[in-house]
Amino acid sequence: MKLRILTAALFLATGTAISAIVPTQAKAQSAEHLKVFLESRECQRCELSGINASGANLRGAVIDGADFRRSILTGINLSFSTIYYGDFRSADLSSSDLRHSFLINGDLIRTNLAGTNARNSRWKNADLTDANLKDANLIDIELVGAKLNGADLRNASLRYASLYRADLRGANLKGADLYRADLTEADLSGVDLSQTNLCRATMPDGSTSMQGCIIPK
Repeated sequence: MKLRILTAALFLATGTAISAIVPTQAKAQSAEHLKVFLESRECQRCELSGINASGANLRGAVIDGADFRRSILTGINLSFSTIYYGDFRSADLSSSDLRHSFLINGDLIRTNLAGTNARNSRWKNADLTDANLKDANLIDIELVGAKLNGADLRNASLRYASLYRADLRGANLKGADLYRADLTEADLSGVDLSQTNLCRATMPDGSTSMQGCIIPK
């Protein structure tokens, strides 16, 4: 009986020690990966969850399979970057510079992208479910097949944006500017477009909207 109790106590003590070591090792790994990333602007299978890289200049970075979950990346410069399979779930990228970025299979669920400038970017198969894109500059962005259901796009500029077959169910487009945007076959179920500029936008059924157009007399 005493042996069983001693064994159980040893097991619990060992488990507690291991659980304390693992987070420490993870933090050390993140710090090392961040140091290399900031110096080289290249990152392959990096563990960078929970980091703080606000304001970092990573223009032209090449990222492949990095984990940025819950990271603070406000005001970061990732313009002209190429990002494959980046996991940015619940990260804060507000007011960041993402112009001309090329993103493939990006996971941006619940990501804060408020006030971000992603003009002229190409985001393939991006998952922006419940993302905050309020006041974002998304002019001429390509979001073909993107998941934007529940996304906050209030006052976002989506002029000339390509949203072909995008999932916008339940998205908030109040005050958004979609002048000449392509919404062909997009899912707009449950979306209130009454306060959205849709002037000359191509609607899901292929028709051209004149909503918001100023027609000279």
